Amino acid sequence: MNAKTYNRGGFTLVELIVVLMVLVGLAAVLIPAVTDMVQRTSSSTSVSNISEVANSVQRYETQFLSYPNNLDSLSVDLAGDDLDTLSTGLTAVLEDVTLTALTRAPLTQAGITSVGQHTEDDTSFEPAAATALTDTSVLKGLTTAAQEALGLETTGVAGKYVVFGLGTISDLNGRTNIDAPIYFPANGSLNPDTVYGRFIIVFQITDGVDPLSRAKLATVITPVGTGLSTGLSDYFDTISGI
Repeated sequence: MNAKTYNRGGFTLVELIVVLMVLVGLAAVLIPAVTDMVQRTSSSTSVSNISEVANSVQRYETQFLSYPNNLDSLSVDLAGDDLDTLSTGLTAVLEDVTLTALTRAPLTQAGITSVGQHTEDDTSFEPAAATALTDTSVLKGLTTAAQEALGLETTGVAGKYVVFGLGTISDLNGRTNIDAPIYFPANGSLNPDTVYGRFIIVFQITDGVDPLSRAKLATVITPVGTGLSTGLSDYFDTISGI
């Protein structure tokens, strides 16, 4: 007795449904894992770069007895008009600080006499134009709320801190830093080709009342306005599944 043989031309409907259910299940597992991986990479890279930038600035100051000159001013002119490509997170923690002869002196004593000025829509990779500071230059500084959030002050003081971006023309590059690092964003909306993505160096210029004799490094923050503690918190929240 001959057994009948059958040629199967494809999957049955039930088999297709089973395959689709398996694929949906895998997607449910893998997509969050990939998302968490990107977030962890962003957080850990930011924490590492913040520390490296701070160390580079401190090594520069030790070696050259001054802080690096020609850091980015984050504005398009010395009247304080914002660079258009700053992230909303960064602009939320910044306010204008107008220098005077007294408050420019601490920067001069620290070796900061010139800043990089961008055109309005420049992003992370365009070099700025070196521009000398004056007694009436308008720089960017931290808001009082940002000072408190970053742990610099228990009660913020207006005009106490000024900030600069570590851009392509900084004297730091090629000395204690190979090149200015780029912020690794957690999502495509912060692509450094469209949003300013350099790390931000914060200097203290007054004691809250009187100008310091010399500006000093206070901290380093990301181009979205967050500091080291926030990066660490985000990283551990991500790996713990919070």
